[in-house]
Amino acid sequence: MEKQFAILKDLSEYRTPTEMKSYFEEVIQALKDDRMALEISRLRIGKFKEFQEEFVPAYVFSLSPYFQKDAKAKIIIGNQNYDFVILHPNGTEEKFEVSSYINGPREVEIAQALNEHGMWSPRLKSYEQLKEQAATYIEETKKNMLKKSKKDYTHASLLFEVSTFEFSVIFHNEFDTSLLDLAKFMYDTPFKAKHVYLIIQNGDDIPTVASNIIKVK
Repeated sequence: MEKQFAILKDLSEYRTPTEMKSYFEEVIQALKDDRMALEISRLRIGKFKEFQEEFVPAYVFSLSPYFQKDAKAKIIIGNQNYDFVILHPNGTEEKFEVSSYINGPREVEIAQALNEHGMWSPRLKSYEQLKEQAATYIEETKKNMLKKSKKDYTHASLLFEVSTFEFSVIFHNEFDTSLLDLAKFMYDTPFKAKHVYLIIQNGDDIPTVASNIIKVK
């Protein structure tokens, strides 16, 4: 798999938003050209996990209104207590920890289905069943946030990411009682962090998702 992992050999470098966009597009094209790399990426093996769970959120954040002009971002490889760094024009660094609730077994199930059949078809569910699953997702997300609130991130900012695409119909109809409730929960939670942000991955293109990042604190 060395050839496939080589796609991400320059993963950890300081890049401007424009450079991050170019790198992101190069990696996506490389995955389209290499079936094995695509399958490894879906399973989040090795650096592909860091690409998806650290580089992509950093790239999204770099396109947000909260990213200073002429700044650069770099993800940090290895077991650190932060995931990426922003280098500001004045030479100061700002650290970020990325976090999200991930249903591991379900993610593997979807990845394996895509790798084996080229598609994943979730079982049809009633609106009430989807609503129940969406509520469970929000509750697990809150548990993850509470877990993070117990740790000391006074050296960094927290960037939480939620994925609402699978439950889009629910979050569209129940927005006031789901995502707004989640934002309020975050606001009321005493995080030990410089700032707290929320990225909502709802299926929109990256610039749109970036423009709608919520700064909770």
